[in-house]
Amino acid sequence: MPTTIAEASRSQSHTAILVAAAIGASLNPLNSTMVAVALPALSAEFGASASSVTLTVVTVYLVATLVSQVPAGSIADRVGYSRALGIGRLLFLVGALAGTVAPSLWVVVVARLAMAVGGSLNIPTAMALVRVAVPEDRRGRAFGTLGAVLSSAAAIGPAIGAWMSSHFGWRTLFLINVPMIVASYAAQWFGGRGAATLPLRASSTAFDWLGSLLIGATLVLATFATRASAPLAWWLAAAGLAAGLFLIWHERRVASPVLRLSLFNDRTFVAGSGVVATQNLAMYSLLLFVPFLFGSSSGPNPQLGLAIIAMTATMAATSPLGGWLADRFGARLVVFTGGLSGMLGVVGLMRLPASSGAVAVGLSLLFVGLGLGLSTGPAQAAALRAVPAVYSGSASATVSMLRYSGAVIGTVVISYAVSDAAGADVRHRVALIVFASAFAISAGLGVLLSGEPDKVRPSRRR
Repeated sequence: MPTTIAEASRSQSHTAILVAAAIGASLNPLNSTMVAVALPALSAEFGASASSVTLTVVTVYLVATLVSQVPAGSIADRVGYSRALGIGRLLFLVGALAGTVAPSLWVVVVARLAMAVGGSLNIPTAMALVRVAVPEDRRGRAFGTLGAVLSSAAAIGPAIGAWMSSHFGWRTLFLINVPMIVASYAAQWFGGRGAATLPLRASSTAFDWLGSLLIGATLVLATFATRASAPLAWWLAAAGLAAGLFLIWHERRVASPVLRLSLFNDRTFVAGSGVVATQNLAMYSLLLFVPFLFGSSSGPNPQLGLAIIAMTATMAATSPLGGWLADRFGARLVVFTGGLSGMLGVVGLMRLPASSGAVAVGLSLLFVGLGLGLSTGPAQAAALRAVPAVYSGSASATVSMLRYSGAVIGTVVISYAVSDAAGADVRHRVALIVFASAFAISAGLGVLLSGEPDKVRPSRRR
């Protein structure tokens, strides 16, 4: 509890900054899933095939987001986190307004690209801003709240998209971002700009454009290699591997690398970011997979939406608790417990017959949501705490890139599990084993985190 007017003012400022960062960061995951339900309407209005609309509007958006993360974090380190968050939201606003009045599909695609790049600035910058602006003794709770907002935004996107597009048309899915961006700007203004506005480190070296291009080439080639068929997939994978090796060679020699490989020398950073990646793989995959796994022969069971809500609601409710526990007792036990809880939830799904109702499925997903809520925030906070504050943007962007990489790997597993080939039961079980293993790996990585709570107390901060 704040004991002085100054402490109360700082607490209010930290809360406002967290609100601004959370709203700004939530724009990207919300728009990655919200527009999916409007694809048929886009296809009908612009006379394009469903496959081309999906590729240009959804896949390009996700790939652009993935590719832009690390360069965006490096830029944020140079210009300052408040300023970078402002630039990201401005790009997102321009894209949203363009999409609202788009006269053709290609304008929609360009608008989505602007939103993807803006969102790529928003997410790692929001994480970095929380890292430098929120006191260390509250940081676990702050990251827990931020993680809950990001995950919940992706989960509720389809429901919001379906309601908005059916009542007001698909263009309102772009327009809905405008009041959110205005609210984020207002919260940041209310919280004050402070020292986090300024670059935490000065750099006289040129921006690493070649490294940024190599990151983009590596991720694009690797992503499309997972979706192509042989022999093209093998050629894309080989080219992606070559680009990745060249990237490593280059980043070890450049004065100011866009991808700081030295981050991976720290065990805590590797463990914390690994937890975020593996758990994101499992979460996004289960959101997509559960309706197929327990759907009827005539299609997915609408009641399963309630079961999925059990997972996302539990995750949102327990994320601040996970951060609070980590602040009090250290991240190791909390993350380990969360990983075990998620694994038990997936094992519970494996034991259910395909005809199971929403209640049985929801009980298993409740354990998954508890595991995600307990683990993600503390793991993320531990990873960023392990690096110098001046590299918070680069570190946050790397964690965010790994988060999206986990989601991409999860979609590959889902594509395998729901393919039309024979042996669906075996493929479904293999997918669930992968998801359970992801949680088991996250629990193991949690053991590598610090078991000690932070010693910093509010009364000692200035």
